[in-house]
Formats: sequence, structure tokens, C-alpha cells
Amino acid sequence: MKKWLTDILQGPTFDATRQAKADIATIGQAAGYHIIDIRRYGGLKESNEALMARIQGATAGVSQGDLLVYQYPSLNDGRYEDFFIRQMHRRGVRVVALIHDIETLRDQHAPRWIHEFAFFNQCDVLIVHSERMTAYLRQQGVTTPVVYQYLLDYLDDGATDVRHAIQPQDFQRRVVLAGNLQKSQYLGDWSAQTPITVFGAANPQLTRALMANPQVDYRGSRVRRQLLRELPPTFGLAWDGNTTTYRYSSYTRYNHPHKVSMYLSHGLPVIVWKEAAVADLIVRNHLGLAIDSLDQLDQAIQQLSAADLATMLANVAQVGQLIRSGWFTRQALVAAEAKVLAPKFTLQATGPLSQKTLGR
Repeated sequence: MKKWLTDILQGPTFDATRQAKADIATIGQAAGYHIIDIRRYGGLKESNEALMARIQGATAGVSQGDLLVYQYPSLNDGRYEDFFIRQMHRRGVRVVALIHDIETLRDQHAPRWIHEFAFFNQCDVLIVHSERMTAYLRQQGVTTPVVYQYLLDYLDDGATDVRHAIQPQDFQRRVVLAGNLQKSQYLGDWSAQTPITVFGAANPQLTRALMANPQVDYRGSRVRRQLLRELPPTFGLAWDGNTTTYRYSSYTRYNHPHKVSMYLSHGLPVIVWKEAAVADLIVRNHLGLAIDSLDQLDQAIQQLSAADLATMLANVAQVGQLIRSGWFTRQALVAAEAKVLAPKFTLQATGPLSQKTLGR
């Protein structure tokens, strides 16, 4: 049996669309997976025959009895997703869907381009972010077995354990936000006393507001490597807001944002919404703070004792090593393999990051 894992090829972006999938492909390849490159394309007018030929070419080496981990969504059209898994099953291949996003949850309505829950039910196993995500899928009629990734990994070739172990005397009781500022329009009205450093592309109106606010240090967009060098030793803010088009905040009830892993992997404790899916893991493992609203930000940061902060920074440094090494992806892949090959087998894990500790 060979093991395969898909990767999505596209141009560079300032968000995590490409990088999260590329990191998983790198981790999987080191764990013995063969990589299948899937190129993003505008294939809406492509015939079914041409689409099938495209899939056949990408998966020519995949054989009956093999295991294939499919990073979903591929960001192609729904026909591609559907044709891909149907062709794999016709060839006797077991398919695990590693879910990055559930479009129905993110957009708050079922996407027109794919019958998402029917797709999940075609898979042999799903790798999901959280128990809440599983509960939602079950409510929608998805019966496929699941395993958990818990956190996304975040690789950094230039990282060192010393560099990303922030000492209490070097830490600043400030916050930083880096990412897609479309999700963070509230920054234009930042009124907290706690200063914030902001990285990301902003429209002209938001840019003017950020530049005019003395509590905001707006630094614009950065490519990944440059951003990681410039992250200040502060709390990382993982706080998405809703817009008229997307309910980003509501989506965090189910998914684990990539920026949380970016912060933790580089030594920064995080601040998250108390209702976010990742909040329980953060609080249980003393990796940051969970608050109800940004109105509580100043008080939460200032009331944190020096001893609690030192413990938090030490815990973040330890977990950061796991994230930078790809541990969360590896354990999810191993769990998915076991679920496919021996579905009735169970094993109680132990240790500081066991299933019990992680709230499973």
C-alpha cells in the first residue's frame, strides 16, 4: 500500500490559503506520503471528459488498495471534488478528506458549486478541527468516521527553539494582529488602551483609520518570511469580525484559525474569543487568554500576574516546538490511517497532550 497526499499549486498570496496546505504536504512527505500536485484552474467551462483526464493524469501512480489524503477544498469547482473522489473509489483507493474549511459554515449558506455534505459522506475518514465541527456535520447527516487535528501546524525553516522562547523580561503587554484584514474591519475603530501592531492588506478607508490611530502601529502587508522576522514579543490576537457578506466570527466557533498556530509557533501567547472552538485548548493548556469581547482586552492583559505570564510563555514555547515540527498533522494522519485500516481498533493515549488533555 502506498500513501498519497494532495497539495494545491497556486501563486503566492498574503493569506494562509496556500501556505497551510503546503505545510501539510511537506509534513506528509516527510512521513512517507507521496505528493499529488493539484493545480488551481478556471475549469468551469471544461468538459467532463477533459476534467476526468486531468484527474487521471495527476493520479496516474495511485493504485488499488492505496490510501489517499485529499486536502479539502482543492479550490477548484465542485465537479473536480466530486469526480476526484468517485474516480478514486472506482479504482479501489481509500480516501481521507483533511478538511481546511467547510464552505457552508464559513459562508453561512450552502455553496452552489458543491453538495458539500454528500462529498463528505463519500469519504472513508474525515480529519476535522474540533468536536463542534463534528457535531455540526452529524446534524447535517454526515456519518463518515472522524479523527481530529486539534491545531494546524506552522513550519518555519529559519526557526530555532531559542529564538521562539520569549523570556518574561522581553515580553510586551501589547497585541499584534497579522492576517486578512477583511476579517478585522473593527480595527478601524480600535479604542483599547492596549497598543496593537497590525500586519495585512487594507483598503484605503481602513488604512487611513489605522494610520490616524495613535494606539495602532500599522505596517502593511508582509510576505511570510518577513512577517515572521517582524512579529513583536506580544500577545497574538486571533479575533475575526463579521461583515455584511461573511460571518467570520461565527465561523471560529467551529474551525481553528491558521493565525493561532502562527502565533503559538513563534512564541506568542494568544488572545481568542471565549466561544471559539480553539478556546478550550488554549485555556486548558495555559497558552493564552479567552475573553468574551474586546472590551475586556485591557483588563485581561493588565490583570495577568507575572507568574502566570511566565508559565504561559514557557507552555507556548513547548507547544510551539510541536507546531513547528508538524506534530499535529502527523498524529492526525496516523489516526486516520488506523481508522481506515483497523476501524474497530482503539488506543488510549497518555501524556500532557493526550486526547484527554486536548478535550476529546
